[in-house]
Amino acid sequence: DEIAPLRAETWRAMEDAYRQGKARSIAVSNFTIQHLKTLKQTATLWPPAINQIESHPYYPQNDLIEYCQKEGIVVQAYATLGGQDGTKAKWKALGGKLLEATPVIDAAKRQSNSDRTVTPAQILLRWAIQRNCAIVPKTSSPARMKENATIFDLEELTKEEMMEISNLVPSEESEGRLCWRTEPLRMLDFS
Repeated sequence: DEIAPLRAETWRAMEDAYRQGKARSIAVSNFTIQHLKTLKQTATLWPPAINQIESHPYYPQNDLIEYCQKEGIVVQAYATLGGQDGTKAKWKALGGKLLEATPVIDAAKRQSNSDRTVTPAQILLRWAIQRNCAIVPKTSSPARMKENATIFDLEELTKEEMMEISNLVPSEESEGRLCWRTEPLRMLDFS
């Protein structure tokens, strides 16, 4: 496996950059539990500040998030509203887009009132925040940026709402992966 030593060598270079004051922190992206365990064996600076991963109700990666939190690694979730590579067939197989999922819409309706309308997107972002994940919602729209920022003004989702949204995960979690599905490198074994 040529990838693990390359990953360790890259981490050593980032450690050097950190020690030389060229970086304020160092982090990883899309590392699995095994990647992190392997890296920890050779790392001289631990833990990474962040592990940026795909995470949403269809692909929650609960074990990875739990491991990261135990190790003191901040999880930064991307694709919290679904993903970029979902085809019509993929969405149909999953039961529809997350923004249209009944538990998400119901939670948005519960929090909406005459003063504000809460959107399904805000509910999905709130779900991620309540799982102690940092989020990176992708938008270039100033209105959406403003809307996204108001998730901290929302009520917390109830335990029941969190559970109902979390239960959207397919029986085989990997089926819910929506990013990098068309990337040829995804088929390589990076363990």
